[in-house]
Formats: sequence, structure tokens, C-alpha cells
Amino acid sequence: MRVRTALGRVALAALTLTPPALAAAPARAEAAPLPAITDDRGRTLLLHGLNTAGSAKGPGGLPWVKREDVVREARELGTNSVRYLVQWKNVEPEPGRYDDAYLDDVAERVAWYGDQGMHVVLDMHQDIYGPSACAGSGNGAPAWATFTDGLPCTPQDPWVLTYLQPGILRAYDNFWNNTGKHPELVRRYTAMWQHVARRFSRVPAVLGYDLMNEPFGGTRQFGFFEGPILTPFYQGIVNAIRRVDGDNWVFVEPQALGPNEGAETSLGTVRDPRPGDPRIVLAPHFYPGGVDLGGSYDGVAKMLVQAQFTLWKRNMPAAARRMNTPMWLGEVGGMGQDASGAADFTGDWLSMADELGIGWAYWSNDPGSSGITDGEGKPTLFAKLLARPYPRAVAGTLTNVAHASGTLTVTWRNKTGVPGPTEIWFPSAPKVTSSDPDGTWRTSWDATRHVLSVWADPGTPSHTVTVRP
Repeated sequence: MRVRTALGRVALAALTLTPPALAAAPARAEAAPLPAITDDRGRTLLLHGLNTAGSAKGPGGLPWVKREDVVREARELGTNSVRYLVQWKNVEPEPGRYDDAYLDDVAERVAWYGDQGMHVVLDMHQDIYGPSACAGSGNGAPAWATFTDGLPCTPQDPWVLTYLQPGILRAYDNFWNNTGKHPELVRRYTAMWQHVARRFSRVPAVLGYDLMNEPFGGTRQFGFFEGPILTPFYQGIVNAIRRVDGDNWVFVEPQALGPNEGAETSLGTVRDPRPGDPRIVLAPHFYPGGVDLGGSYDGVAKMLVQAQFTLWKRNMPAAARRMNTPMWLGEVGGMGQDASGAADFTGDWLSMADELGIGWAYWSNDPGSSGITDGEGKPTLFAKLLARPYPRAVAGTLTNVAHASGTLTVTWRNKTGVPGPTEIWFPSAPKVTSSDPDGTWRTSWDATRHVLSVWADPGTPSHTVTVRP
């Protein structure tokens, strides 16, 4: 959900109640990196990618992209991942009947990304519950799972205010069974996810599953929702998925209202029943109030947004550490390229992600002012900014990523039992130096994919590689 001025103001108001000393406090440095998302070799994955796509919210549930668009994205932007939108209403058009033809269409598109060496996170997307909850609004839930109890709903402008319409609040309350009337809805949603996971468990390109886009608790919010309702909801789905898929990662989001703007989350620990290392990821979004829907990143607005940067950098990693999970920025963006400060805002959140050692999925690849191409297919400002050198897979524990005037510096530590090279995406043929002793390390350059592979000295515990044009 790209928002946010209206509900964002509510969260921003809550943030302004924070004691001044706390709000002004810098993000706390942590001695150790966050846990990492890893590939099948155990290498640290730094996921850079796009959300594909807002167009998938339509009736057919499929995005606009073609195979050639995926090829171009991988080559020109260097993306190694995609957050691919699917919808409950398309997966399960009737209770207990799954549309496997739709999932076949999804699988065909997933294969396009796999052919480019990209990792796919399937995102079960919803906004404003579903299209049957309010005529002319919403995506996600099927009509048979929508119970507004006859309460009215009129689409609002800005659209995010539609969340506060009586019919929408009741639809969510019935889904979460806040009303005590519909316990079957969560059971059906859980079974639907198990079906999807069974279908994609052996598809190599699929890295994992984002269980619900931007959960909204209806009339129950914050601590009344995330702890007692959302956490066990996630746990039930994880348990169901693990009965059919023991390997893929599972991504869980905090509620949108508040955490998107930097407020703390009370989401509890979701435990992974798989033997060995857990594969749960905290996947918050970042939409600070004031930069979306025509907002700017200058003057007083920039000061307010920077305060939200500080809060987000403190509160979201703290939640990931509490839950002992990696973290991934599942949605970020929202500014048009002509908005004042759009380049600075993009540069600042990119730097924040590098500082935290986390990946991201930009919203979105749909053509337009806030996309990577405009309405005529020309690259936007964001295409240029997002095509930034980065380590896509690190053969060890990533400890630092730094950019300076087109030069990329990457530092990592050895990790036992992690084979293969460190892979770095770079837009042009690079010049490479390493802190390893001469003759102990080597590189290979793939000019087609723009990927530099670095085999570091196994006898050196820490490595710093500098890559220049």
C-alpha cells in the first residue's frame, strides 16, 4: 500500500508525542550485524529489487510486465530480487477451490525472474481489505470472505481514508474474528497459503513468502492487534507452510499504521518449526509522513521526515533483534521524480539501507513519475539512483557497504562452510583492489550481467574489496 498522508498523519501525531530527548536521539550503533537472509550456499543475500506490480492489483491479478522487461530490469538496474504481488481472491475464488491456472500464470512469470538469476518473494497483497468491501476500492480478499454486515463504505480522497469507513473496519474485524462471527476466515487464509507454498516449494527462483501486505487491525490497533492477534495469525501460517515447505523464507510485516513512519512495533516473535536455522524475516515498510501523495523533502517537511528516519533506524532493527530475525525493507518510495527533494530522499533511504546492511524492494516498477520509467518508457530519476553498485551475494558475514563518487567498498568476514564467490553488481567494467595479500584472491567479470565475482583468501579472516569504474 503506497500511502500515506491521511493515516500517516495519525502515526506522525503519535510520534510527535515522543519526549524530545528520545526523538532527537541518534540511532544506536550495534556491535554485530543483524542476522542475514542467505542463499542455498549460505551466502549473505542483499536483496535489491522492485515491487511487481501495482498493476497486479486488478481483476486478473497479473502484472503488466513481459519477459523482456525482466531482462532489461536485471541488466540495467542490477536487481537480484522481486517482490511479486499475488492476491487471495485470485488464488481462492471460492471457498476451498484454488485456481491453479492462475498459479501457473504466476509460475510462468516467476520463471522469467529465475532465468535472470533473481530471487522471488511472493507477496499476498491487500489494500482496503478487498474489492467487495467498498465498490471502487481495494484489492486482496475474495467476495466470499468479505463481511461488512451491511455497513456503508464510500471511497475517499486521499484513498487511504477509506480504511476508516464503517464497512471496511467491519470487514477487517470479521476477518480477524474480532466480532466472534467468522473464525473460518483465518483458517481459510492459512489453508490458502499452504496451497501456494506447496505449489512453489520446489521452484528454485522462489526465495520466500510475504504473508500479508500491510496488515490493518480494523478497530483494534497497535498493542491490541499486533501482539494478541497478528502474531498468532502469522505463527499459524508458518506452521502450515512448514508442513509442505521446509526451506523457503517467510516474511512477516508489522502493522502499517505507525511502524511505516518509524513507530515501535509490538509484533511478537514468530517461531520457525523447521530443524536447524530459522528462516523468518521481519519485513517492515518505510513511508514517512510528508513525502507521499505530492509531499516534498525540503524545509520543515524534510526535518520532520529526518526525525522519522531516526526513529525507523532505531525501532525496526531493535524489533528484528528482539525477534532474532533478518530484516528486509519490503516497500519504500512514493515520491514523484519532480517532487522537491526526491533525489535526496531516495539517496537517504538507500544510505540507510546500506548502513543497516539490509535489502529493499522499491515501489514500484509501474510506469509513471514515481516508477523507474515514465509514461513514454524513458528512465526516470529513480532508475538512475537505484542502479547503484552493491554486493548481491557475500561469501561470509557482511560488515560494511560504502559508496563514494562511484566507488563501492565492501567488507565481510569469513563464515565457516560458505562456499562460492562474493558477487558484486557494477554497471561497468571495474577496477578492483583487495585488502587480501597479493596472489591469494582472484576475480571474474561477467560483462553480460555486470557481475563481478570475487574469490577471497580463505586464510584471511576479513576482507575489504574496493571497486572503481
